[in-house]
Amino acid sequence: MHIYKKLYCDGETDSRKKKIIRKLKYHGGLTGVYVITVSAGEDYFDLIPGYSFKQKAYPVQELLIIGLAATYDSAVELVIKMIEDFSARYGTCQFKNLFLQEKEMNFTGYNRKY
Repeated sequence: MHIYKKLYCDGETDSRKKKIIRKLKYHGGLTGVYVITVSAGEDYFDLIPGYSFKQKAYPVQELLIIGLAATYDSAVELVIKMIEDFSARYGTCQFKNLFLQEKEMNFTGYNRKY
């Protein structure tokens, strides 16, 4: 699991984001939280309800988490804000490939020296 260094959070999850991330890592139960990740498919983002991470078999190793939201509606609003920010940053609406090329700089866990 890799977490975006400038993690997007809504007002309700901003104060408890460290607790949420800890629960995600250890498959703790999360209700009332939506996790916004970079999609592995053709889409840009996935909105995953927090209770899905309770399953031990859920594949969290390769997730790129970029946002946390308390409700589905606030998650959609946060995704709209992300699209505006990333489009302004990369100058195009096709920013997913450019964003993933910079994942070593943007996400935690990639700059570790083993």
